[in-house]
Amino acid sequence: MTDLKQLAEYCVPAASVGAAAGLIAGGLAAFVGQPAGWAVVTGLGLGVPLILFGSGYAALVALGKVPAGVFAPAAVYWVIAFPLALLVHSVVTAWVITGSPGLPPEPWKFLAFRALVSMGFAIGFLWMQEQIGRFWWPHILDRNVYARRVVEQYTHLATALAARKAATGRNR
Repeated sequence: MTDLKQLAEYCVPAASVGAAAGLIAGGLAAFVGQPAGWAVVTGLGLGVPLILFGSGYAALVALGKVPAGVFAPAAVYWVIAFPLALLVHSVVTAWVITGSPGLPPEPWKFLAFRALVSMGFAIGFLWMQEQIGRFWWPHILDRNVYARRVVEQYTHLATALAARKAATGRNR
């Protein structure tokens, strides 16, 4: 299996977070009575950028550029990626509704507000990726070097936390 295929296989949990967000957005659009085509476009408009950005973050972890299981790098990554994904969604939605793509009014305020709420998305992204990954990565561990590397990082992190907890417990 080539490295790119292994990397894509490793990124499945992260990509599924973006796919879930797109499904929810499309489902909500359909639920409030938007035409089916608009619901599909809004789902794709949000889901595709989040799939790409989520896979980008997972690739950074897999390549050892950011540590696994640590929130700060995820927060920094999503403070940029989340507003950009929502900007793409806004442009696509405007394109479908008005017939021409357009930026939201006051785009800097749009991006700044989305950057503020990105911390919540970063927490949810990490949680969902790790919850899905803990089932997916052991399944592909024997044939995927990235999954093996990240599972080893999580194992090392868990061992260090357990040792610290035990040391703290002894001092009481």
